[in-house]
Amino acid sequence: MKYFKLYILFTFIVTFNSCVPDGIEIQEQEETIQEQEETIIEETPKQILEKLVVPENFNFETERNITLSINDTTPFVKYEVYAYSQESDSESTSKTQDNLLYEGRPYNGLITQELSLSTIYNDVYINRIDGLENYSEIIPIKDDKINFSIFSSNDSAKKTTKANKVNDDGCSDCTDNFFLNGDFEEGPQLPTTYNLPNEKNVNGWSTTASDNIIELWKSGFLGVPAQSGTYFAELNANRTSALYQRICTSPGAEISWSVWHRGRAGEDVAVVRIGENLATATVEKTMSTGKTSWVNYSGTYTVPDGQIDTYFIFEAVSTATGNKSVGNLIDNIEIIETVPGNCAEIVNKLFYPTKFAVTTLAFEDQWPYTGDYDFNDLIISYNIETYLNAENRVTQLDFNYIVESIGGSYNNGFGIELENISPSQISSVTGSNLTEGIIHNNPNGTEEGQPNAVIIFFDDSHKNVGLINTISVEFSSPVSTASLGTAPFNPFLIVNKNRNKEIHLPNKPSTIFPTLETLEETLTIKDLDGDYKTPQGLPWAINVTGEYKAPKESEVITNAYNYFANWAASGGSSYPGWYEDKPGYRNKKFLKN
Repeated sequence: MKYFKLYILFTFIVTFNSCVPDGIEIQEQEETIQEQEETIIEETPKQILEKLVVPENFNFETERNITLSINDTTPFVKYEVYAYSQESDSESTSKTQDNLLYEGRPYNGLITQELSLSTIYNDVYINRIDGLENYSEIIPIKDDKINFSIFSSNDSAKKTTKANKVNDDGCSDCTDNFFLNGDFEEGPQLPTTYNLPNEKNVNGWSTTASDNIIELWKSGFLGVPAQSGTYFAELNANRTSALYQRICTSPGAEISWSVWHRGRAGEDVAVVRIGENLATATVEKTMSTGKTSWVNYSGTYTVPDGQIDTYFIFEAVSTATGNKSVGNLIDNIEIIETVPGNCAEIVNKLFYPTKFAVTTLAFEDQWPYTGDYDFNDLIISYNIETYLNAENRVTQLDFNYIVESIGGSYNNGFGIELENISPSQISSVTGSNLTEGIIHNNPNGTEEGQPNAVIIFFDDSHKNVGLINTISVEFSSPVSTASLGTAPFNPFLIVNKNRNKEIHLPNKPSTIFPTLETLEETLTIKDLDGDYKTPQGLPWAINVTGEYKAPKESEVITNAYNYFANWAASGGSSYPGWYEDKPGYRNKKFLKN
């Protein structure tokens, strides 16, 4: 037994010794561990970011192009389209109201617009306004398209529709301000007495009565002759109400109006109200007339600024009998525009990113070298307001912007290119701040020698920090949003007063011909193909459709924004709102105040 125990002990010692490395092996292992530790310690956030795998076709967009299509032939109808997020807007209608993308009217029954929409939104909230009647609906965005048709909408939408029969095209032309059937001749054939037809059978006219009934008399009934033609109307058929028409008008137009009024059983009183809608129309004339004859009442009305349709309302106040449904006869109404207004005052609008939000451009100014990836060398917050005429074509762009921050010593400039617009299509550019003598403009404010319209906002960022400014671009002739293109267009940074050196968003073209100097710099390993992306796919500029705070100097963007890398690696599908001020999204200690 003793020999067996010794054998076991001997076996254990041999086995143990074979598992223990010698001194050389231990030293090599320690050196390897030390090198690995040093490698981990020495790998900077910038190096980590540069190892990020970015999908080849991802250009760091935070927005996408959307086609808005609305089909609605109802005259006078207005639309408001809002960006909508189930996550952030579902609990607050007022918050949705801040996200206005478009406001305006159909032209020939259609609204078709190209616009940019933040990728955080997958739906829109559409508000349809027909006089005082509103209908709203949340519409999903499918295949980058927003489609809405009143004809295919749900029953509740159809019930709100109360189309006036004035004009099949609506206000397609601001001079289409004709008044229909002023003497009530276009309606059902009446017996020798009176009739109570539905408003839809009386051309041009509508009633505020909930039963939609209009009372028409035939000339001679109860001994009362028509003032004109064969028929006339009594206000208040079965209940207190008003008869009205809504016509197209142009701001500043002067309109002459005339109406004949008569009492039925004695002295009746009615008013003429005119205005933008049924609720706000004001009394222009009070009519008080006995039963013995027709009396004419007339006046003039000047269309206020911004008012592109106008209500003419005839409303009973009192009757000789005390019964409002017995009395107040009207006939032969005439509405004539005597002084034309200004059709140019009819304005629809597009907003980017929304009416009350801002977009932020952030640049690294070391291109074609990588810089420090803090994206704070030039920070511009801006909002674009696009003015559209009655045909929904662009007449003016307003770029409202502020230089939020500059992180380096370079005196950089900034401009945009409208890639499909020639300089001759621009009538004027105002608001540029050019002080350094490096920019040469055409008389209209676009840059000389450019095939496309290039507009330089400023040429020295240091002189513009904190200044709120507006660049206003007016077009010689209206253009469609499809031909104009969508925001952010082609913005670029001019590096340190060197007009031959630009930095653009990924895959955007330069506006300059390369010089020997820029060719030599471009042909570096960092941007060999000149697409403003590193070989790893990282950009020198990003456009953030929201509020973006600049990282502190030399703080890599991934330190400041926890989900930037996730977003980039996913090609934009994960954390599309990586820049938002949500819990866990930002490391505020790495952000500038």
